Amino acid sequence: MPSQMDPKIKEIWLRYREFKRHEDRETLIIQYMGLVKYVVKKLFKSVPKAIEEGDLISIGVIGLVEAMDRFDPEFGIKFETYAIPRIRGVIIDELRSLDWIPRSLRTKSSKMRDAIQELEAEFQDVPTDEMIADRIGITYDDFQKWKKEMITMNVLSLDRPVEQSSSSSSQSLYEIVEDEQNEFPLDKIESNELKLQLVRAIQNLPEKLRLAITLYYFEKLTFKEIGQILNVSESRISQIHSETIKRLKAQLSAMVSA
Repeated sequence: MPSQMDPKIKEIWLRYREFKRHEDRETLIIQYMGLVKYVVKKLFKSVPKAIEEGDLISIGVIGLVEAMDRFDPEFGIKFETYAIPRIRGVIIDELRSLDWIPRSLRTKSSKMRDAIQELEAEFQDVPTDEMIADRIGITYDDFQKWKKEMITMNVLSLDRPVEQSSSSSSQSLYEIVEDEQNEFPLDKIESNELKLQLVRAIQNLPEKLRLAITLYYFEKLTFKEIGQILNVSESRISQIHSETIKRLKAQLSAMVSA
């Protein structure tokens, strides 16, 4: 845990991680409730008026508890840094489950997706917001507005029944969609070994690089959000990302050939 943590709070953390006592959970929720309110304040201006701030706070608490249960001080980051993206993710997932999406917003989403795929294929790297905006043909400021609007994009439920044209029966979507991620046993073993090697390579990175990669790939933050956490510019995070990917590829190649 961070060295400057209040000794009483640190004691509660240690006890909670070991015993998961209800009273310790309540104490930690109260201690970190400000994180939930912080995230809600940032999101509240960009969600439909039909959603109450109190509802978002209630949803955010769920994300806070999930972060508490999953947090490990061995991550090498503060709990606040770890919890904020998880709280934000839970709230956004809940918003996405409410189908408000107009056709114009779906069109924007499609243009963004196509532009990102084209740029990734062209440059073999994650494109910056400036590159995506330029490919779409809009200004950087307009692209940032599009991204905020994407918060409300709907995610189709796999439990939704789908009528079959050849019969009167219906099936859930997950029953008829092909699982493209299904692996053969040998492929899975190789994949798991590669993942272990990747984890080792990430652990060998300097702290700032390790945190940037963790926040981008595991917590799904944008370069801009990571820059705010690390107190550097978005372009610098993009540079760090490119340098780190090259570094990881070199380490993995060395591990595989060893």
